[in-house]
Amino acid sequence: MRTHLLLTIALAITISSACRRETEPSSATSSPTASATASPDLVPAGITAVQNEMRLLHEAMRNCVTALAYGTLDSIPEGLHTVHRARELTEKALESGSYKLPKNPEQLATFKDLDEQFHLELEKLAAVATSKDGAATGRQVGVVLSKCSGCHAQFKPG
Repeated sequence: MRTHLLLTIALAITISSACRRETEPSSATSSPTASATASPDLVPAGITAVQNEMRLLHEAMRNCVTALAYGTLDSIPEGLHTVHRARELTEKALESGSYKLPKNPEQLATFKDLDEQFHLELEKLAAVATSKDGAATGRQVGVVLSKCSGCHAQFKPG
């Protein structure tokens, strides 16, 4: 069990680092005061709604790993709810056409389906964290993180 938790944490750190590199805006558009936990209702200047959601997801998943390490699982759901609220802005941007998928834009329906499945896994993570079951929370963090690379491979360039 301890080995599984350590592997999950190592995976989380690896994917978290990759997500950070993929979603950070260029230095010309980033603000050193922009917080990853800022209101999801506002998209900081210089980034898209999707980048904002990914930024908040990165912060939430990093918090999950920290919460597992410190046994503060009750801190996990709020970060995940923030990601869900940011998702609404992503959906609006996709529907209005103000954001287009940079890779495979003709597969918007597939993207939406994968996004729905992903957010269902986030809901499961929030629920299991609320139950204060550390082992189950660690396993669900692994499930959530395993979903990232497939979507990125299909829809994120480079």
